[in-house]
Amino acid sequence: MELYQKQQSQPVWFSFENPTGAKGAGGQENNGAKGHPSDPVAPGERKLLCDMQGPGVIRRIWMTLNEFGMCNQGKDAFPIDRVLREVWLEMYWDGEETPAVRAPLGDFFCLGAGKMAAFESELLASPEGRSLLCFIPMPFRRRARIFLVNETEHTIPRLYYDVDATREPVGEDALYFHALYRFLPRNELCADVEILPRTEGCGRFLGMAVTVRPNADYEGRWWGESEVKLYLDGDRELPSLVGTGAEDYIGTAWEQNVFSTRYSGCLCCEKDAASFYRFHVPDPICFSRDCRVVMQTIGGASKADLLRFLAEGKAVCPAGTDIDGRVRPLYRREFSWDEIPGDCGVNFFRCDCYATVAYFYLDRP
Repeated sequence: MELYQKQQSQPVWFSFENPTGAKGAGGQENNGAKGHPSDPVAPGERKLLCDMQGPGVIRRIWMTLNEFGMCNQGKDAFPIDRVLREVWLEMYWDGEETPAVRAPLGDFFCLGAGKMAAFESELLASPEGRSLLCFIPMPFRRRARIFLVNETEHTIPRLYYDVDATREPVGEDALYFHALYRFLPRNELCADVEILPRTEGCGRFLGMAVTVRPNADYEGRWWGESEVKLYLDGDRELPSLVGTGAEDYIGTAWEQNVFSTRYSGCLCCEKDAASFYRFHVPDPICFSRDCRVVMQTIGGASKADLLRFLAEGKAVCPAGTDIDGRVRPLYRREFSWDEIPGDCGVNFFRCDCYATVAYFYLDRP
């Protein structure tokens, strides 16, 4: 729709200056001057950010916390990594008691490594690394509720936020937004990481945010040869969609470094953690019956490294090697190490720590 065309849309803003979003009810606490821009959030508190009767669409969410301010990051400040890990976002649609969205702030906003970073993408952003922005449209028919949950033992002195919505008709073809957070302290050797376990219904897989904390057993060797696989509409043994590696999936190559673009990026790539994202906006992934999304757990090292890891009893399983541009499959096959040249790299299954968020739409709340 063109910007100049008439729309059946009424803007509704929620903040501490107008917590109900009611028409003509904002800015009352200081005779029209700035009077209530923020609130504290006590330990264990579920702070209500939005409770709106539908139909409508959540259009934009912005927030910042005391700890994100440059003047609040001294030695005595509550650690930002704990805020990003232990303060959660919850969203409920149409009176459901089970949240459609429940995830730590850091993981939901692609900052699962526990560090703020300036970035901009099509759906999520942090313009200067001091705030959090979400532009994902979230339609609802009867009611929308959004909470911030403080699961730390620390009082957040100041939470500033806006939830910007529109009250408007919602068509029968509108899907409900969901975000599923999963944490895996250590994957089983050779087992895929379940980003989105099999989910039944009609919907759209919107993308993922992944944080990998590499296992120190592998001494900093590359972890990202893992392929992303999507099983759609009845796929069981084999997937319909398969990538070629973690760094390839997010649009870069030959390992990866820090970058951000509209639809993919890597916001942290350090020895102890890497966080990356991809959104399937220009390349939609829709399903009519069911969807399952997984990522393999494969890394790479030299032949000598892998032989040493095996001798040391570390959790490794050879997957394949590249010999003169051709992949030699090794997984679940009999082979001799003598057949593999000494200068070859070997891909191998490994065990690491994963935190993931799957973003998707579904035909139920």
